[in-house]
Amino acid sequence: MVRYKRIFIGNNCNNNCICCDYRHRDKSNPELAEIAGNMAYSDKFDGIEFYGGEPTIRDDFTRILNIAHQKGFKRIKIVTNGRMFSDIGIAIQTVESGCHLFEIKVHGSNPYIHDAITQVEGSFWQTVQGIQNLRSIDVVNGAPFDAFVGVRIPICKENYMDIENTVINLLQFKVDRIILSFDDHVIVMNKSLPHVQNAINISILNRVWILTQKIPLCLMEGFEHHVSEVYAISDNRLEHHKNCAKCVYGNICPGVSVDYLKNFGFHEFQRIKESKYLEDICWIRNEEN
Repeated sequence: MVRYKRIFIGNNCNNNCICCDYRHRDKSNPELAEIAGNMAYSDKFDGIEFYGGEPTIRDDFTRILNIAHQKGFKRIKIVTNGRMFSDIGIAIQTVESGCHLFEIKVHGSNPYIHDAITQVEGSFWQTVQGIQNLRSIDVVNGAPFDAFVGVRIPICKENYMDIENTVINLLQFKVDRIILSFDDHVIVMNKSLPHVQNAINISILNRVWILTQKIPLCLMEGFEHHVSEVYAISDNRLEHHKNCAKCVYGNICPGVSVDYLKNFGFHEFQRIKESKYLEDICWIRNEEN
């Protein structure tokens, strides 16, 4: 299990996504000194992850990567919309500065859905070009190179019926991993599950690792091994119901988003009495059954 020290470097963004938690917050752009001060190296972390907002639009983004490298972090990862990497020069500069792991947000299989969610015309094609550019870089500083390019699909009411098509579209770019993140609080989770499960099966058939995020284990029967929180402790604002204590996954499941529960409550979540995957999951998490 890879443990990343997560560093927030501002919520300024060149997209204006309708389901983004940061869109309605006051704009925050920490100074470089503050960010550097939060980068203290610790051997309990395997790497460092930068997120926002959009990290790549900062003028000092390359400097931030250099500081992380100087502080001893071997794995440097960014969560990004990938648009800045549509400029091949910026893509090359980023990987030469030590960032070799990318998690790129894609909101739809086509520009009509993606751009409607980002509210920026042309953002789909810039993101796609950014993925292609990162994939095209095969030599860095004279050595063979192959970036880890993961993709995050934030699920919302505007795109949940397009999840399968988005996954199919991404497979052509040879992405290394896909995350399906339930980020909306205005659609019932169960409504998106058939599309989520289809997308998982499509990805499995094409041998691409796929995970979900912010969907509790009780709704993922048969797909428990694809719940990201099984592999890493979540820092999202999640909550449990009193019935969760009686579920076999009670000590493992991360729970449900607090904001989601305010809208829909716990009625769709039922405790699991037994599971053939429990022993495997406990072994992964190093916990007793």
